[in-house]
Amino acid sequence: MAIEAGAVAVLAVVVLAFLGVVLYKGGRRADPPDDALVVTQTQDFASLDPALAQTAEAWELEYATCAKLLNYPAVDGYRGTRLVPEVAAALPRISADRRTYTFRLRPGWRFSDGEPVTPRSFTRAFERARSEELVSPAAPYLREVSSWSVRGRTLTIHLRMPAPDFAQRLALPYFCAVPPWAPDRQDDTLPSAGPFTIASYRPGRSLILHRNPYYHGPRHPKLQRIVYRFGSFSSQIRLELEQGQADYGVVSPSAFAALAAHFKGDRRHLLVERQPIVAYLALNTARPLFKNNPRLRQAVNYALDRVALARLFGPDGANATDEYLPPGLPGYERRHVYPVEEPDLAKARALARGHLRGGHAVFLACGTEDCGERAIVVADALSKIGLHVRIDTSPGQFTLAGVRGTPFDIADVITRPDYGDPYGLVDKLLDSRVIRAVGNSNISYYASPQVDHAIDAAQRLSGVARDRAYGRLGVEVARTDAPLAAYAVLNARVFLSTRVGCITYQPVYGLDLAGACISRSPASAPGVTSRR
Repeated sequence: MAIEAGAVAVLAVVVLAFLGVVLYKGGRRADPPDDALVVTQTQDFASLDPALAQTAEAWELEYATCAKLLNYPAVDGYRGTRLVPEVAAALPRISADRRTYTFRLRPGWRFSDGEPVTPRSFTRAFERARSEELVSPAAPYLREVSSWSVRGRTLTIHLRMPAPDFAQRLALPYFCAVPPWAPDRQDDTLPSAGPFTIASYRPGRSLILHRNPYYHGPRHPKLQRIVYRFGSFSSQIRLELEQGQADYGVVSPSAFAALAAHFKGDRRHLLVERQPIVAYLALNTARPLFKNNPRLRQAVNYALDRVALARLFGPDGANATDEYLPPGLPGYERRHVYPVEEPDLAKARALARGHLRGGHAVFLACGTEDCGERAIVVADALSKIGLHVRIDTSPGQFTLAGVRGTPFDIADVITRPDYGDPYGLVDKLLDSRVIRAVGNSNISYYASPQVDHAIDAAQRLSGVARDRAYGRLGVEVARTDAPLAAYAVLNARVFLSTRVGCITYQPVYGLDLAGACISRSPASAPGVTSRR
């Protein structure tokens, strides 16, 4: 019955996609303007407020609009992962005990409304991150911060204990400059201090960014406008990209394969980029099925067909894995705890025997065709160890996985570290101290005082020793407690229309929208700067 429900949901998505093609052919959109990059998306952003932006698409947008104390430069490859000062005049001066960070701000930096950017612009971002009304996911990244002070253009931040990755945290979009009057509630139209600013926003329909007239920073925007359109089905997005009605959009695996076939592998505008993005199943340790039941959680890990799940991301979409940390992240070591190439059902059944607790699980999946297909593969695998899965694809239900107390047992989670440090992944997935009423990233609700202490111990180290401590911790938690079942590491597959040039795929934040340019003659579009 569970698989039948999932199949019905997938069929409904297919029918809607077909209707999207029919509607698209009946009402073709106008050609994109010569001075604007047109981005097409199925869904609007959940928030344009930097304190609340969490998705990869939102961070791409924030990279075009935000200015931060420190940032990652708009270049490809390894150089794009090295912090540089942005509004700060230089990298911070750090005290000998590593608990005091001092920044001196550049003079003359302004928001898009002409208001000056001052140290108060950043302390207000810190206050909003900690606001109980706003409930920002950024709060855990200020956990060690005890106080801050402002004197002229100097900002000093004091920590209770050393945090070796604190500078990287300050480069997160959550901490971009905001006006001192920014409220303790979601505000989607705040003035920005980056290359672009929000000119108009019609929720669910469109978003228009204009170049910030007061921006004189190190980046050099070439476009006058960036236009977002919301509401297209995946099939519509493919057709808009294929026919030149849009310049950039996220498409389904099957749509990307169709685009690749249509453009015959034109690697100037069809890009496949390695990403530190890992797909997991979160096994809810706060619910009766998996609570204090590590043997069943291990059984799930042995039963999964990871190759089949990775294949559902399409050509060049993903590689199967069982590791919590993605390749390339500091601390990563190639150490498999669970089978990757094919499931070990004998081991899985032995572990599950006597621990099924009724043998029924609720799987929360998003309502897209891709999510539905993955849920069906998982349900089929777990049925072989006696666990019967009911797939719930009800609209809006998947987002409730982040609300503590939501009745589910398994959720499909695709996540990436917020920055290139293992703390940014281990903390959000395994630290019990980040669990709160809503907005959770630890949606297995895994709580282990021993693991919390191990995270703190790793944070007190530095260099290679710290990285290795995090790597060992991830492997040990997977082996013993298994609150997650990692199954794939994802690639970013990017399609850009042939009129787009000056293409840079920034390794931390994705496509550099602010640096792109448009050519009226597609054949003369400047080239791509991108890591292969």
